[in-house]
Amino acid sequence: MKYIYQDSTELPVQRDFTEDLRTFLDITSQVIPLENSIIEIKCKQKEALHELKNKIEGMNNFEKKLETLLRKLVNEIDVEDVIPCTNAILQTCGENLGKRREILKAEYINIENGTPDEYKKIEERILDVLSRFLIAGVYGAEKRFELSSNTNDISGEMEGWVSGLQYRYTLTFTEENLTVEKLLGSLSLPGWARAGILRKEEKIKMHNLSDFLITFLEYDTKKNVRMFLENKKANRKFRIEGGDHRYFVYEDDKEITSDKELGDFIDMENLARIPEKIQAYFRTSVSTYNLSKIFLDEEDAVSTNQIFDCLKVIAEQYGVIVQECLAKGHNKEEITIKMEEADGTRTEKYITKTEIYAQLAEVGSEGIEIAGILGVDSRTQIKDKKYLIV
Repeated sequence: MKYIYQDSTELPVQRDFTEDLRTFLDITSQVIPLENSIIEIKCKQKEALHELKNKIEGMNNFEKKLETLLRKLVNEIDVEDVIPCTNAILQTCGENLGKRREILKAEYINIENGTPDEYKKIEERILDVLSRFLIAGVYGAEKRFELSSNTNDISGEMEGWVSGLQYRYTLTFTEENLTVEKLLGSLSLPGWARAGILRKEEKIKMHNLSDFLITFLEYDTKKNVRMFLENKKANRKFRIEGGDHRYFVYEDDKEITSDKELGDFIDMENLARIPEKIQAYFRTSVSTYNLSKIFLDEEDAVSTNQIFDCLKVIAEQYGVIVQECLAKGHNKEEITIKMEEADGTRTEKYITKTEIYAQLAEVGSEGIEIAGILGVDSRTQIKDKKYLIV
């Protein structure tokens, strides 16, 4: 399947752009109200805490001023008999205000500790909504995959980043461990070994690593690889790293590829196929992926309420293709793409500017701003439509 504009030139991303755009509109419509509800909860919390703090401070000030005033009156009258009365007033005031302060302080702590639980659930909902989209819907993103394995468990992480936006997924796998054979098939690497019946001599021996466990794997979209292998006894360890047909092999910390004799026995063509085999493994063996963190300019975008700004970064990526679709399309009110089958059969898919703007306008000012970034700001047309409905 090939994705092309109406003028038959290829899209810069070979994906169903109209479907991705619809998904982006859908998650935007869900996420922005969720984030706004968190902001509202935090504002109400801040106001409530500020009011309680002012009450407590007001009581403290009243108590201090009352004591100052009474002491001043006692000094002015200069009658010793009023001192017990003054002390009784201050004691009664202190006891009553003290009880009230304790109630207010308890309420303050309850609001301060309880509110995060309220919006933490909404934050989890935001991550859940974005999880299905960010994994593949962010165009132009660099990605890094990481995997750790032992004899009975595999865990992994995927990280993506573009234009200050960064997101992380935790991955689970269908298998309990990862061997060289499962990932790469057959792999043998050379090493020195002492051999001979009468006289032991150092000779090169090829070691079959098929049953070795892959304990750590790192891979990125530039096809850079770093991989750690070890046998079941964990007394033999190899490391493979590199990319772009240039790979380095180590046994423990000794580089095999720098050894002129050993290096000639390494099948570099076989190592060069590692990236595509890693890609195939991740495509078929990841059972679940869960969005765990989103950052914007290295700040936690969820806890600092910057998800809207993250959506604007994505909208900028999509806006470029929207404008190309409009420029290369026949109808300037529609974002249209063509899908070409292997046999040359072509079908069209489209979404109108009016449809995009209408859905985003329902979100509010944030949605209208994203519509502007996408380049589908048709407010006059939408107003006319609403007027006709009225």
